[in-house]
Amino acid sequence: MGKKVKIFLTSMLGILLVLILIALIFLMSIRGEFARYLDEKYSEISFTVGFTRVDFIYGEFYAKATCLDDYTNFPITKSFKTKEIHEDYVQYKSKDQYNSRIKEIFYGSWIENKIKSVTGGGKIPFENGGTYTQINIHLTDEEEHISDIEKVLHLLKENNISAERIILSYEKDKHVYEIRLSSDNYSLTEKEIEAKVERIK
Repeated sequence: MGKKVKIFLTSMLGILLVLILIALIFLMSIRGEFARYLDEKYSEISFTVGFTRVDFIYGEFYAKATCLDDYTNFPITKSFKTKEIHEDYVQYKSKDQYNSRIKEIFYGSWIENKIKSVTGGGKIPFENGGTYTQINIHLTDEEEHISDIEKVLHLLKENNISAERIILSYEKDKHVYEIRLSSDNYSLTEKEIEAKVERIK
């Protein structure tokens, strides 16, 4: 390798390292902006912000932030064009609280082993005595689905859960079935429940 080639390669490597360093310093400054924004907006609680990345498709800088008081993880972004910072702390915290509350009802209950997954959401911010906008419950693959749905409704009623929509689904004989109810339907009988079930797949 000639001397000129070595000098050229060394120069290119040096330039590349300088560019990488500049980019890292710039991204660290954006991270600092995110941290200051959260500290100013939510002065009574603490946050940590992860490494800042670039999304060229959506034209924004983004990072994952975590509230150190309640461990809520949420995204925070800054637009290339508007320079505005946007974060979803309250929305993600609310989502976690609604999900936590509905899962606690089934955890350790006599029907827990009949449920694959349960999620729920409602108005933002979380209202402890508020109405769920939607609750999704997926049942396990066994034969007593109608009876299980009746028991789920009984448990929700027992815990004073109010919901605009309760969507229960299950798989049977290689098909997917679904029933859409609300807290107004807590007193349905097994026959009435069965009449409302629809095969969706």
